Amino acid sequence: MAHYPGNGLSEGSALLSDSGRILFNHEQTLTMENPILTDEQIAAFQQNGFVKGGRVLTADEVDELRKELDRVVHSRDDESIRQPVRISVWGEQSRKPVWQIVNIWEASEAFERLVRNEKLADAVSKLMDGNELRVWHDQIQIKPAEYGGVNSWHQDSPYWGTVHPTDRQVSAWIALDEVGEDNGCMRMVCGSHRWGSQIEFLHTLKSLDGMPSEHNGHPLEVRLCPVSKGEVHFHHSLTWHGSHENRSSRPRRALAIHYMTENHVFNAEGDHLMKPFIHVKDRETITGDHFPLVWRRG
Repeated sequence: MAHYPGNGLSEGSALLSDSGRILFNHEQTLTMENPILTDEQIAAFQQNGFVKGGRVLTADEVDELRKELDRVVHSRDDESIRQPVRISVWGEQSRKPVWQIVNIWEASEAFERLVRNEKLADAVSKLMDGNELRVWHDQIQIKPAEYGGVNSWHQDSPYWGTVHPTDRQVSAWIALDEVGEDNGCMRMVCGSHRWGSQIEFLHTLKSLDGMPSEHNGHPLEVRLCPVSKGEVHFHHSLTWHGSHENRSSRPRRALAIHYMTENHVFNAEGDHLMKPFIHVKDRETITGDHFPLVWRRG
């Protein structure tokens, strides 16, 4: 496996999980700007399929999460402690890897506090239709300094075959570093969340710079999406997005939290890494402790 380039850098009422475990309480919520999303930002998300929100982490909280990230990676073979669902490396053979960790919240109390954070989930609720929000899964991506690889053009939900419907999920992408064009910030196509699954077309694109000017009569506008350390960026599950390699002298680390509502049901015919953890029947709402309830209306 590729070498992990860690740097060792230095929280009312409770909501319960399905098993009765406390998910969060108001005394444990993180310090955040209020509001995370303004009415103008919500309108921009509805129009474009993505928007940058406010700051959700202090510098000290970012440092704590960085330390936890290093610890989780370096202890990935220790069967005596909690582990994520998966730790893997993309593009290792090309020497331009991207590290991926799925459900780091299951291995780290610090990341669990962030994933279950009420203010963050409340902001997401303004972008989705539903009375409850659950976490579908989280995902860490690490692009090492100077040689971190490319994430090609894609949409998220076409890869989430066990979840239906496929057009109503939202992700919160939280930067653990200053993320700009030089170290591989995301780029997104405005309005692409309204065009359904276009994954087959996106697979034909040979490079991130190869986006045509139009597709199926839709003009294609690509926007860079830089995000400062501790800030959150939201995108729809059908929004076209990708990111360049990391050419800078600093890493690019971020956590994406993928959300779903009570309207999302299990599609037993589909496949996904999280399928073994789904214990409901086909076409029933996805619930369970691996899919924590983080927000409820009222």
